[in-house]
Amino acid sequence: MGSWVPSWVAYLVVAGVGMLAHLRLHRALPLPARPVAGTMTAAMLGMFAGLAVDASRGRLELLASLCGGGLPLGLLLRWHLGLLAASNAALVLAGLLPMLWRARAGVSTDCCRGLLPTLLCLGCMLAGMNLGMPLLVQAQGLRGASPGLPAMLAAMQAGMSWGAAAALALLCVATRMPGVPAKAASPRS
Repeated sequence: MGSWVPSWVAYLVVAGVGMLAHLRLHRALPLPARPVAGTMTAAMLGMFAGLAVDASRGRLELLASLCGGGLPLGLLLRWHLGLLAASNAALVLAGLLPMLWRARAGVSTDCCRGLLPTLLCLGCMLAGMNLGMPLLVQAQGLRGASPGLPAMLAAMQAGMSWGAAAALALLCVATRMPGVPAKAASPRS
C-alpha cells in the first residue's frame, strides 16, 4: 500500500475483511458445529476492557515500540503475553460469557454443543491478537520503525478477526471430513 495510507487504516481494513470472512464461514457451518452465538463480540469487548487495564499500567507504549523493533517472533510473542496479561485474560473470560449465560438460562444442551467450537474460536482469537502486529509489521517490511499505538491496536483487531475466521475454517473442514457423520456433533437426547 502507498505511504499515503496510514498503517492503522490498512490494518482496520484487514480486520474488516477478517470479520466478513468470519460471517461467511459462520453461515456455512451446520448449527451443531458453530461456536455459541456472541462469542466473538464478547471476546473483542473483553479484550478492549483488559486493554484499558494494561494501558493504565503504561504497557502499550512499550509494546508498540517493541513491535517494530525487529525482535524475533518468539521473543516478541513473549512480550505480548507478558505486557497484555489483562487483555489476554479478559478476551478469554468475556468470550466464555455467552456460553455461561446460556447455561444459566437453562439452555444446557446448546451450551454443551458449542463448547469445543467456542474454545477453538477463543484460542485462535487469542493467538491472532498476539501475532497480528508482528506479522503485519513483517508483511509491510517496517522493521526498525515503531508502527505506533493506533496501528498496534488495529493490527490486534485484525489478528483477532482472522483468528476467529481461521477457527471457523477449521470447523468447516472438520464437518466435511469423510467418515464423520453429520449428526456426530449434535447432542443426544
